[in-house]
Amino acid sequence: MMAPWFPDLAAVAALPVGIGFGVALERAGLGSARTIADQLRGRDFTVIKVMFAAIITAMLGVFWATRLGWLDLSLVAMPETDLIPQAIGAVLFGAGFAIASLCPGTACVAAGAGHRDGLITIGGLFLGTLVVMLAWPDLGAAAENTPRTSATLPGDLGWPAGVVVGAIAIGGVLVLGLAGRFEGRVVSWAPSRLAVVALALGALAIATRDGAQPSGGSLTSIAADIAAERDHVDPLDLAEWIKAARSGLRVIDVRERGADSGYQIPGSESVPLEQVPGLSVAPGDTIVLYSDGGTHAAQAWVLLRTRGITGVYVLRDGLAAWEDEVRFPHPVIGADSAAMAAYRRAAELSRWFGGFPSRTPRAPNETRPGAVRSRRNSC
Repeated sequence: MMAPWFPDLAAVAALPVGIGFGVALERAGLGSARTIADQLRGRDFTVIKVMFAAIITAMLGVFWATRLGWLDLSLVAMPETDLIPQAIGAVLFGAGFAIASLCPGTACVAAGAGHRDGLITIGGLFLGTLVVMLAWPDLGAAAENTPRTSATLPGDLGWPAGVVVGAIAIGGVLVLGLAGRFEGRVVSWAPSRLAVVALALGALAIATRDGAQPSGGSLTSIAADIAAERDHVDPLDLAEWIKAARSGLRVIDVRERGADSGYQIPGSESVPLEQVPGLSVAPGDTIVLYSDGGTHAAQAWVLLRTRGITGVYVLRDGLAAWEDEVRFPHPVIGADSAAMAAYRRAAELSRWFGGFPSRTPRAPNETRPGAVRSRRNSC
C-alpha cells in the first residue's frame, strides 16, 4: 500500500496492477511454456531479462520513493522469513516449474490466452493446495520454526540499504548484458539509456546514508519530535498495531535483563541499552522501545534518532502503562461516554492479548491492587 496514494483502496488499486502485470507477462512471451523451457535449457534468456528488469525497476523505485518521502514502507506488507519451510517450498516449486515450464503467474497468463497447458497447471496448483491442507497435521511441524518478521537483506548483512540496492542494481544490469551476449543479440557492450539510468540510480543509492528521511538525525529534528510528542506511542495504539500485524513493526525491550525481568510484551525483542547503537534497522521499520519506566527507552530513542533513523517511538509510561491499560484495564468512576468507549476498546484488546479487563470502576489514577506504580518513574 502506498502513501499518500490509495491509503484505503488497496484492493481497488490491485485490480489494474494485476491486469497490467498479466499483459506485461504475455507481451514478454512468458505465457508460453516453450519460452520458459528454453530458459531452463539455457537457449532463451527472456525470463531472466524480464524478471531482472522488473526487480531492478521496482527496487530502485521503492528505494527512491522512500527516500523522497513519496512512499511509507510501514504501510507496505512484508512477508515473514522462515528459512527451513521456504527452502522446502523452493525445492517443490522449482520441481513443478521445471515440469510444467510455468509458474503460478505465467500459468494464469497462459490460461487467459487459451493455452491448455496453463489450465492444466492451474488445476495442479489447486490439487497441490488441497494435498498440503490435508497433510498439514504432519507437514506443519516443518513450519514451526522461528518466523522472522520484517527480515531484510540489508539487515541480515549489516550493510546500509543503499549499498545493497546499488549492488543489486549494478549486478542486475551486468546480468542483462551477459544474457544478451549469450543469445547473440548484442553487438556491443554499450548499455542502453535505461541501463545507464539504472546504473546512475544504483550508484547514487550507494552514496546515500542508511536511515529513513534526510536530516532525520539532526538535533533540530529530534527536538521538534519531542516537543510535538511524536516520540511516543500509547499502549492501546501499540496493542492495535500488534494485533493488526503492522508491517515492519518491531517492539524492543531495552531492560538490562530483558525476558529475565519477567513479563514481556508479546512479540518483543530483548535488546539491552548498550546494544542499541549497533541495532540493525531496515528502511520502513517501525521501532517501539519500552522499559519498566521510560528512562532507558528514551535514551535508546535518542541513540537511534541521532543515527538518522525515523519511525522510532517510546511506549508512553513503559511496561507499567501496558499492564494497566492493556493487560488489566478498568472503567473509571463517573466516566463519560467517551471514557466508557475507550474502556470497551481497551477491554477488547485486553482479551485478545489474554489479559483480564475489570468491570469494577476505580477512581482516576488509582493503581491496580498489587501494581507497583513507582515503576513508571524508573528505568
